[in-house]
Amino acid sequence: MNCHICNEPLTGRFYQDVWDNKVCEAHINNDVVHCSSCTGFTRKEHCLPDGRCLCKSCFGIAVKAGTPIEKIVKYVVVNLNKVGFDDLRLEDMTIEIVPAQKIAEILNSTVVNVLQKGITKSYIIEEVFSAPKFKHDIYMLTHLTNIEFAGSLAHEMLHTWQTQNNIIMSQKHIEGFCNMGAWLMWNNLPNPLTKVYLKTLFKNTNPIYGDGFREMYAHYERLGWKVLIDKVRKKTS
Repeated sequence: MNCHICNEPLTGRFYQDVWDNKVCEAHINNDVVHCSSCTGFTRKEHCLPDGRCLCKSCFGIAVKAGTPIEKIVKYVVVNLNKVGFDDLRLEDMTIEIVPAQKIAEILNSTVVNVLQKGITKSYIIEEVFSAPKFKHDIYMLTHLTNIEFAGSLAHEMLHTWQTQNNIIMSQKHIEGFCNMGAWLMWNNLPNPLTKVYLKTLFKNTNPIYGDGFREMYAHYERLGWKVLIDKVRKKTS
């Protein structure tokens, strides 16, 4: 066996990541970190100002400002449409890819949180026959892999759907329901990376995002998409 980093034979103690890559003990805490996307071992390269470091593979499929996203957006919308979100209003959405610092500024926060993969700001731009017409600005964190981007975008699109339909729920249920969109994207994609993202989704200890998702997922397993969506639709003021 050879070291994943220096390619020298492993002769002593070594460490192994989730992808079965093995590295010499000497590399740990020196020139090796876990990739912020796939969690595998990688050199300290392709590191971003927000503290994330990506392996060569994840960096190669990272979505950043200027990356064409039309195919990803289509994939997300088509899959959301298929399960019952057929009234998504893509024409009312703008999608911008921004650094973590920009997301912090939008949140009026001094803390840069790289776990915040996106944020949606919705505005009423006019009243049409007494019904509000919304505009939704979606800001996505830069340098997510195209697969993580798809799941995170689906999460944000379900925020727009809830706003558009005047859904009133607790924050836990709002975010948990949005995370069902991320689950749908990753569960449908035959890619090894999805196992990392799905594991993170199910193991999330956050009482809002984690507990909320697991509760909504339990409802989905019992009811299916159609009934779950119908029940959520009825939660209006």
